[in-house]
Amino acid sequence: MNLYIKTKQFSFVLILLASLFSLQASALQMNPLSVVLKPSGGGAKQSFKVTNESNQPIAVQFSITTRQQLNNKEIRHPADKDFMIYPPQAIIPARSTQKVRVEWLGAGNLSREQAYRLIAEQVYVSLDDKEDTGVKMLMTLVGALYVQPSNTRSNLQVKTVQDHGNKLAITVSNSGSRHQLMRYATLTLRSGGKVISLKGKQQLAGLEGNNVLAGATKRFFIPKPKGFVNGRWTATIKYPR
Repeated sequence: MNLYIKTKQFSFVLILLASLFSLQASALQMNPLSVVLKPSGGGAKQSFKVTNESNQPIAVQFSITTRQQLNNKEIRHPADKDFMIYPPQAIIPARSTQKVRVEWLGAGNLSREQAYRLIAEQVYVSLDDKEDTGVKMLMTLVGALYVQPSNTRSNLQVKTVQDHGNKLAITVSNSGSRHQLMRYATLTLRSGGKVISLKGKQQLAGLEGNNVLAGATKRFFIPKPKGFVNGRWTATIKYPR
């Protein structure tokens, strides 16, 4: 009986923590979630907004990291020296919005798009004289930031199609000079005279809507389609630009 009661209590704590996190996660909003800068000229500066939708002031600091896709992992390193962010920190009053300006300070003659992460991180600051107790959940918003020269273009190619249990492992490479979101993509599989065409969130779950950065290769797992049999398969992918 005691074990049962403790288990119920532990489950309640987990539910409470999840509820608190959900409330906290909805407190801050970033708009837009993707910012595109030009390497030079007026387009090298852009603004985004962070909104505090809670009833309490929130302290936030802003930073930028590099972004690389390597072995299906995202690798990040500090990149603040390549940008100016103003303000770098802010206390956003309740139900208010903070406008933040970001400016590219790096090279003005890039040959390929550079991908970064734009991060707004809540910082705990005591804003009253009362001693705070209880659970404090600090949240982090992560957006996309691209420094994109003119005349860049993505070029996605399917490198391999492999049987993986009840899934297909699809390896996609982007040899182009800019990132590509695979929204509304169509994947066509071929083996001998057999052709299978897949599209939509259900057939391409795990691939649809994903992003492949310039110069990166990623592996995606999609549901194995009806009619697929072991053999030598090739594939092509089409997507609206």
